[in-house]
Amino acid sequence: MKYPQDTTPYPADPRSRPIDASIADGGYVYVRDVSGTIWVLPDGPHLHPKVLGGGLPALYAGDVTVRGGRVVDVTNLSGTFQFDDEEGLRDVAAELRQQGLVVDVGAVRFFPSDGSAPVVLE
Repeated sequence: MKYPQDTTPYPADPRSRPIDASIADGGYVYVRDVSGTIWVLPDGPHLHPKVLGGGLPALYAGDVTVRGGRVVDVTNLSGTFQFDDEEGLRDVAAELRQQGLVVDVGAVRFFPSDGSAPVVLE
């Protein structure tokens, strides 16, 4: 669990919602809350601290892209939370599947904090 590096207690963005299989195609930022729910917002600059709002901590965060109802990319890219553990990203992929989403082979990409090349986990 991590608190956002930007500790401003932003209000939660009203567009923030738990992800499910009915999500529209597009790019999203996501934050997995401490209960394990993955919340999303349409991608944009500095949105991770506004997904949950209030300076709340997260289990994981990054970005996710959905096309044709399938997850084609899910990463740990978040300047606000900067998660750097592969297992947490695998847990996010498993939760996406629990929510009825299909995660494509090759979609789970982990970006190491040292700036080295991303690693495809699944």
